[in-house]
Amino acid sequence: MERVKSTTYTKETTPTLRYAAAALAFASELIHLWVVPGQLVAAMLPGVFFLLVAVGQGLLGASLLFGPGRWALRFGIPLNVFVILVWAITHVVSVPELFEPLRLPIEGLGAIATAAEAALVVLLVRLRRSVPPKKRKRRVW
Repeated sequence: MERVKSTTYTKETTPTLRYAAAALAFASELIHLWVVPGQLVAAMLPGVFFLLVAVGQGLLGASLLFGPGRWALRFGIPLNVFVILVWAITHVVSVPELFEPLRLPIEGLGAIATAAEAALVVLLVRLRRSVPPKKRKRRVW
């Protein structure tokens, strides 16, 4: 019985995937940087969260432009899944405030950033599959 191999990516498609993923990471970074001042004025904790997400997306985008290593792909997938989950939780479930629960409205920039991050997760998973596994050296005793 022949084993079915997973989809392999040629060297021509991998740079296209990398550049598309980098563009999505930079788009997400710009949206998060756009809303940081308003979030910092409203409350410090969400503002710092948006700033850290923007920095992470910027580092991920730069790494994708110059050839991602394993750390970039391992960092990018959980980062974007976490941001998507935080967005979904804060917009579907009410967030406890000091006096009454608050459910955040769905606004355009947040939805666009979340869609970009979801597409970025898909591209990062495809890129992760195209990276050959690290070969371990066998110890000779």
